Amino acid sequence: MPKINCKKVTWDEVEKWSQAVSDKIYASGWMPDVVVAISRGGYVPARLVCDRLVVGELVSLQISHWPSAAQMAKEAGVRTPLNCNLSGKKALIVDDIADTGDSLIIAKDHVWTNCRPDAIKIASLQWISGSSKIRPDYYAEEVKGWVWYQYPWSRLEDVIGFVRKVLEESPEVEKWSLEDIAGKVEEWYGVIFDRWFFERAVESLRSKGLLVMDEGSYFMRRVNNRWGV
Repeated sequence: MPKINCKKVTWDEVEKWSQAVSDKIYASGWMPDVVVAISRGGYVPARLVCDRLVVGELVSLQISHWPSAAQMAKEAGVRTPLNCNLSGKKALIVDDIADTGDSLIIAKDHVWTNCRPDAIKIASLQWISGSSKIRPDYYAEEVKGWVWYQYPWSRLEDVIGFVRKVLEESPEVEKWSLEDIAGKVEEWYGVIFDRWFFERAVESLRSKGLLVMDEGSYFMRRVNNRWGV
């Protein structure tokens, strides 16, 4: 059984969920004038919602929350603010998932304060009801148990995070082949990725000085028993 519950999302599922959210918004009779994407995870869902609701105005702000795959930062905050006048408009904030809900709460407060829309509502593809502090006005799926949704727009980024965590938390293993790394990621996370992702992941870690090559195998480079250069 995987150590971390991970769901590998397909593009077809993204299309289906975006359609479901858009249909719920349309059926409610509340139509936004502008869509606000929470970057980076909300970019693709927000654009799809714009298309399906025929909304021509799309803006974004960036919230920092997750430092790497399946790991939560201690605090969330606005990294790239949104400064525009939305007076007289109804704004729909879109993100991929409502997990802790912190990103959505911060984004809503930021848009109210800085952009002054007449109304704000929130949409996401998933709502993890057991952990989120806020319930989106519109969502495609309610998720009752915690799951790391591995969306296709962050595939390599997440694989790098998975690989680093596996190596960092396996100090008893000194050397790893690419196949060893892929197998351990599958064991821990219960998902399979193409070889290309692991090749790029180890190359990224090598470029940062975290891995070095030795006779065809990869192994951790350590400084004072911690990862680093």
